[in-house]
Order: sequence, then structure tokens, then C-alpha cells
Amino acid sequence: MPELPEVETIVQQLKKKLVGKKINYVEVLDKKVVDNDVKKISGSKVVKVWRRAKSIIIELSGKKFLLVHLRMTGHFHYVSKGKKLDPFFEKFVVARFNLSDGSMLTHNSIRLFGSIRLLSLEELEKELSKLGPEPLEISFKEFEKIILGKKGNVKTTIMDQKVIVGIGNIYAQEALYWAGIDPSRKCGDLSFDEIKKLYNQIKRVLLLAIKHHGTTIENYAHIEGAGDFQKLLAVYQSKKCPKKHLLKKISLGGRGTYYCSQCQK
Repeated sequence: MPELPEVETIVQQLKKKLVGKKINYVEVLDKKVVDNDVKKISGSKVVKVWRRAKSIIIELSGKKFLLVHLRMTGHFHYVSKGKKLDPFFEKFVVARFNLSDGSMLTHNSIRLFGSIRLLSLEELEKELSKLGPEPLEISFKEFEKIILGKKGNVKTTIMDQKVIVGIGNIYAQEALYWAGIDPSRKCGDLSFDEIKKLYNQIKRVLLLAIKHHGTTIENYAHIEGAGDFQKLLAVYQSKKCPKKHLLKKISLGGRGTYYCSQCQK
């Protein structure tokens, strides 16, 4: 499932492709993924595109908003005027957004897990109010307060979108490795220095992953291709850590978790 760096990469690309253009008309091909109400945005202008947590928000004229959840296999493809979508992707198209400059944006979903919904400002604010703070914006004091206030293990805690958003299985494991913290440790047992290290490593890892356009392990692809942060992964789905110690794999919160028992205490 795309995490913060993957979604942020796509948002930055959509900004360049969409902002300022009018959506002439929308074709909804699969109502299980794309709300049929999305057709109502025909004639609207794209005002802004941004990310909140792992979601993409496309703001349209008239205070209308598209809330996009990519889930595991959701992709956007941009087709310039006069070009055609690759036939391989055509069979997975669930919506087409035909733009005023003759270009087209398609939304593709292989396993139909994602969603695109049309919301009012009030409905959008209600949805977003359920989420925790952004990890790239949160202060250390706020982060420390959140961690010390939780009773569960640290990995599951930082992956809880109501606690702090955007961090999934990949980046939780990576940040915890570089912070030197065993993912099964209880939040309340962490020292001030350990919390500070984790805070700094979450930010560092996420920013570095954004720079490399995310991590492509299986299905993730952004509008211009694949990410390459997978080349820099320290522990996720690896056999050895950067110091050549054998890694252990455990399950936390129902997710496979790789860690180094020598580097992480």
C-alpha cells in the first residue's frame, strides 16, 4: 500500500499535470472504485492538489473535492494530447478524466481496493478530522507526548493513522532500524534520547524516500515510472542489515516485521 512518500510523489506530479486545467467530462467505468457522483465534476477547473496522510485531495472550482485512496494497486496515468494509453493498462481503467487541453488522466485499479469520492468541504473536513498529525510537520514535543501516552509497541503505534499519519510497514521498519529501536518495545519504555532518535529518523527516512520517488516492491508506480528507494532499504524484506547481521522476522499487529537484534535494542 502506498505510504506517505509514494503519495507525495504522485501529488507533486498531479500538480504539474492538472492545476489550472478544466475537466471537460468524466467517464466512470467501475462504480465499485469511483463514485458515480464524480461525473458531476464535468466542467470544473482543478484549483489545487495536495496530500493528507496517504490520501490525495484534488480541489475543484465551486468548493468541490475529490478524495482519492490508492490502496494497494491504484495508479494514475497521464496521456498527452494525441497519445494513447498503453494497452496493458487499458484493461484496468476505472475512470477517465478528459481535460481541456486534449490530454487525459486515467485512474487504474488492478484489484479494485481504492476509491475516488466527490465530497463537499464539510464532508472532507469530517473525513480528515479522523487523522493524526503529519510526521513531517509535527513538533518533537508533540511527538514525544504522543509516544509516551501510548501503551502498545512502538512499531504498531507509529503506523496507527489516528496517532500519526503516512507511515506504513516499510518506513516504520526503516526508521526503527536507523533509530536503533527494537520494534516490539513498549512506547512507555523508550527514553528521551530514543524518542528523539526515532523522531529524527522518521523525518529523514520519509524525506529521502520522497527524493527517490518512493519504494517500488510490487505494484507501486507513479505517473512517470517506478520509485527507487528500494535500493536504499536497510531491513525491509532483507536477510541482513547494513552491518551484515542476520535479521529476524516477527509479526506485529499482523504485519511481517524485519529487525536486527544486534543493532536494535
